[in-house]
Amino acid sequence: MSKPRKPSTAVREPIQVYLTEQDRGLLDRAAKSAGLSRAEVLRLGLRRIGTELLAAESPVPAFLQKMAEGDWPAEMPTDVGARHDDYLADIYADRHEHDEK
Repeated sequence: MSKPRKPSTAVREPIQVYLTEQDRGLLDRAAKSAGLSRAEVLRLGLRRIGTELLAAESPVPAFLQKMAEGDWPAEMPTDVGARHDDYLADIYADRHEHDEK
């Protein structure tokens, strides 16, 4: 007798997607090549493009750009290693103040 399966704790929502014949073929080939289900290939693709598109929301590139614009290393705070979160928060706040105007 097999053990009863525990219900999954992951919340999943079914979604319907209409694919062209070419896209369906690409999905099938990618799934077969990766040894994954078509659903997992779609999830991975969503995560990848989401990461790429939403990376612009991160304050890290703005922080690095601000540090690179100054006379190196004169404008680099001496405590950036210890207080990096504070500096990132300041740049994030400055960025959003400009967005609201």
